[in-house]
Parts: sequence; structure tokens; C-alpha cells
Amino acid sequence: MLAKLFKLVTLGGGLALFVWLLADVDLEAVQENISVIGWFGAVAIVLAFSIGFFADVASWLLMFRSIVVNALWAWRLLLVQLVGEALNVVTPFGSLGGEPFKALLLKRHYDVSYREGTASLLLIQTVNSLAMAPFVLIGAVLISNRGVLSPVLEKALLISALVITAFMLMVFAALHMRALAILQQRLGQSRWADRLGRGLQAMRDVEEHLFTFVRHTPGRFATSFVFAFVNWFCGAVEMFLIFWFLGHPISMADAWMVEATIVLVRAATFFVPGHLGVQDGAITLIGQALTGSSEIGLTVALLRRGRELVWTAIGLAIGGWFGLKNPAPATKHP
Repeated sequence: MLAKLFKLVTLGGGLALFVWLLADVDLEAVQENISVIGWFGAVAIVLAFSIGFFADVASWLLMFRSIVVNALWAWRLLLVQLVGEALNVVTPFGSLGGEPFKALLLKRHYDVSYREGTASLLLIQTVNSLAMAPFVLIGAVLISNRGVLSPVLEKALLISALVITAFMLMVFAALHMRALAILQQRLGQSRWADRLGRGLQAMRDVEEHLFTFVRHTPGRFATSFVFAFVNWFCGAVEMFLIFWFLGHPISMADAWMVEATIVLVRAATFFVPGHLGVQDGAITLIGQALTGSSEIGLTVALLRRGRELVWTAIGLAIGGWFGLKNPAPATKHP
């Protein structure tokens, strides 16, 4: 009950902030700015995002043990990823709403076990977070050097980036030390062994998958890390193109700074459905700081939101198509 109430409160707060943003700017000017983009600009922006999305899928593909790295499986994972990410946007569970559904689709339609599907999803989240750490850290340094935000905001973003980086270094170290295996061994000798045994065993199975991937296939791990970083970088390229086609070009360093700010804000507000309001407010604020126009800032936010809605609609349509398909027979993977 409290969780549902919290979701409703955060969603209401996000909606209120979004409405306030719309009421505080000249909407006619925003509409004129959007019309400047044109079809060529819209295609270029979507293409930049698509490259990052495909890089994310390629990173995920490298994490499976039982499937072949080929175009067929890349296509299958692309479809599943589209559906899962769409659900991440529309469900009231933040960025986790679509993850269980990805495992379900892999099992139901492609005969990938829940164990491997779940392990791969946890691993891609880990690798994405590891790749996010240097991206936001560089962005925070750029923000501090640029001096367009208030000192308080600059310090808050830098601290957030440092906290994320430190946490991911701890996670990476825990993988190498096999911390869950050690924890299971110690708890196995305690009175909690029976109650926690199954849960710890499941977590240890996942840890074994992660450990094997990192330690025994370093080439795959490094490649997946690079793909994950490309995904984050493409967000900065998308921002660069949006400002460019709006007629207010910014440097690539500034675009990196904008995207890093968005990533940090989204990470801090993961509990807000769709990051409604908070993401848009962050983009509007930093867009205004760079261009001197709140209308340009809100235009950038709306264009990013529009691209997300189009991508979400495609994912939901594919999800409906999956729903009409019969489950795949249990066969060995090609």
C-alpha cells in the first residue's frame, strides 16, 4: 500500500513539474523551434539513438553461454529489448518494469532458460552501470570546468558521479572476490541457513555466471563494455544533433555534459515513472544555461520525450505481436 502511494505521489509530482514547465515558457516559440528540426533532422536524431540501442543489444548478446553470436540472435534480442524497454517506460516500476518480461519472452519464444536469461539481464545491467561510471564522471568534470550551473548543482552532480563510480568499483571487486559464495559459506553454518539457502544459491548461480564472464572471457567482457560505453556516448551525440538542428549548436563537450546530467538525474530518480518532469526539468535547466533560452531548453526536452514515445510505441506494438505468437518448442539453440 505504501509503495503504491509513493508511486502515485512521485508520478503526481512529476506531472506537476512538467505542467509547470509548460506554463512557464512561450509554447508558440517552442512549437516554432520543433518545426525547425524537419524530417532530415528527426531521422538523424533517431539514427544516433538507434546506433546506441543496437550497441546495447550487441553488448547483451555477448553475455549468453548457450546461444550463438550471429545476426539471427541479434535480431531476436533486439525485438525482446524493444518490448522490455517500452515496458520500462510505461510501467510504474521505473527502469525495472520490463526486465522480468524480457526473461519471459526469451524463455517462451526462444527457449532460453530463466536461469540464463536472468543472469544475462543482471550482467548487462552491471556492465551498463560500469560503463556509465566513466561517462558521468567525465561529464561531471566538464560541468565543473564549464561553470554554467550554480556551484551547488555542480558539486551535487560531481558527488553523485563519484558515488556511482565508487559503488561500481565495489561491485566489480565483489565479483572478483566472489563475495556471495563467501557469504553463503558463512551463513550455511548459521541458524539462518535453511531460510536463506535457496535464495543464496540462486544468487550464487548468478554470481557464478558473472564471475565466469568477467574472469574467463575477458575479451567478451571488454567488448561488451565498449559497446555499453558507445550506448551512453550516442546519447551525447543525439543531444549534439538536437541542438545543431535547432539552430543553437553546442560543442561535443557541452553535449556530453548535458547527457551526463540527464543520466545522473535519471539514476537519482529511478522511482519516478518515466522520469516524468524531472528529466524534462533537468534538460530545460541546462539547455537554458547553455543557450540563454528556456524555450530552447524545453524544446530539447520535448524532442527527447517525443523520441522516447515513438520508440515506446514500436516496442509495445512488437509486444502485441509476441502475444499473438505461439510459444516456441523446446529445442536446442541454433
